[in-house]
Amino acid sequence: MIGADDARALARRFADGNADEGRLDEFRSEYPALRFYCCSEDDVPARLSPWVAVNGIGVYLVDASAHCLSLTGDPQHACGLVFAVDAND
Repeated sequence: MIGADDARALARRFADGNADEGRLDEFRSEYPALRFYCCSEDDVPARLSPWVAVNGIGVYLVDASAHCLSLTGDPQHACGLVFAVDAND
């Protein structure tokens, strides 16, 4: 899994790259063992808090240990990151 400091650095890069899918392709090349997704912050359940947040990007952890993907707060179970863009920023 990736650490919180690295996740913050990736979130900064994602924000600096206009928060587009092309940046995620770069991340996938750099971290082939991890999954990367992006969405609007509005798509994330309001009851969840981001693992880290930088420059209007909330970073959530993805867990694939069960049959379906889900968001988790446990970095030990995470297999990837979701970058949720705050539409108000």
